[in-house]
Amino acid sequence: MDKSITIVVSSKKMKDEKKDLIDNIANTCGCRADILFITNPDGVGLSKIYNTVLKDDGTNEIILFIHDDIEFLKDGWGNEIISLFEKYKQYGIIGVAGSAEFDENGAWWNYKRRYGQVMHKHDGKSWLTQFSPLLKEDLKEVCVIDGLFIAVNKKRISKMFDEKFNFHFYDIAFCLANYFDKKTKIGVTTNIRISHNSIGELNEEWYKNRDIIVDMYQDKFPVSVHSK
Repeated sequence: MDKSITIVVSSKKMKDEKKDLIDNIANTCGCRADILFITNPDGVGLSKIYNTVLKDDGTNEIILFIHDDIEFLKDGWGNEIISLFEKYKQYGIIGVAGSAEFDENGAWWNYKRRYGQVMHKHDGKSWLTQFSPLLKEDLKEVCVIDGLFIAVNKKRISKMFDEKFNFHFYDIAFCLANYFDKKTKIGVTTNIRISHNSIGELNEEWYKNRDIIVDMYQDKFPVSVHSK
């Protein structure tokens, strides 16, 4: 499969401090990849950083945005991303965890129709978080995905990241904007296996940004994807 993808990692740490992550990406991707490591000690918002990459004509059509604390557990995931976008041309955004429902609650992992599986590692312990069983299909249509892994075909999306959101809900705002614009579909796959080497925390910013999302979209809630 003769295609390249761009992989974007923003981190407060220096590149040499994340050598294990960069090596893991290069050794497991299985396709030609341009790894764009962005050292971000001042905590510039991910929405702003990601938009800069999306607007850059020099990046590949397929861009993967990942957090700096994940690990790929299965080889060939880069080819899998390319293959999914080739096979399912109506999809422009693909993740490894997300929900087909969303409303004022704001926590995508609390809904009944949530999908995906992610290994978690923290304080020397590891466990598999199963938001759903392994999917029988390649993609399950959803309305939002988690930001630890966001694969984008930049020619298929109609909305950029909302720069009001620095971190919490930047992923949700991006997904909802594209979902409601109806130019592309959003999907979750379990064909790609990753580990998240931390656990999320709901802090003051999380609740503040949830209120912003609710103000923006409450007239459209509840959201429920009725996939075929």
